[in-house]
Amino acid sequence: MFASLARWSRTTYRGARGSGPGRSGKTDARSSPASRPTDVAAAHAGHTFKRAQRGLYDGKILQFGNSIPNSRHKTGRRWVPNVQSKSLWSETLQAWISTRVAASALRSIEKHGGLDQYLAKTKGTHLGDFGRTLRERVARALRGKRIGE
Repeated sequence: MFASLARWSRTTYRGARGSGPGRSGKTDARSSPASRPTDVAAAHAGHTFKRAQRGLYDGKILQFGNSIPNSRHKTGRRWVPNVQSKSLWSETLQAWISTRVAASALRSIEKHGGLDQYLAKTKGTHLGDFGRTLRERVARALRGKRIGE
C-alpha cells in the first residue's frame, strides 16, 4: 500500500511526459524556422514586413518564437535580419544608391558581380518593393542607353 502511495505522490511521479524542470530538455522540439512556415510562405509570396519594403532584404523576414533555457521557462523573442546601411554603386545608373541591406543580400550582390546583376537575376519576391522599383529604374536606364546609341 505504501509503494502505491509513493508512486502517485506529486514529488516522485510526474507522468509519462512530465512537466517542469524535472523533465529532460533534450527530447523536446525546440523553436525553429521550419516550425513557422506561415511567415516564410507569406514573405516569399511578396508580403514582407514594412521595414523590408524600404531596402534590399533578400527575402529575410522577422521571425517569432520562444527562448527556451534549461529551466524550460519559455520567453517570447524574435529574430531580426542582420541589416546594414550601405551605399552601393550602380554601373548602369552611374550613381551611388544609399539603402539598408541585409548581410545575405550583400553576399548575393558580391556573388552576382554587382548591384545591377543582382537586381536582374533575383526573384521579385526576394527583392521587395524597393528592389523592384530599383530594378525598373535600371531597366529604364538600359533602354534609354540602347535607344540613344
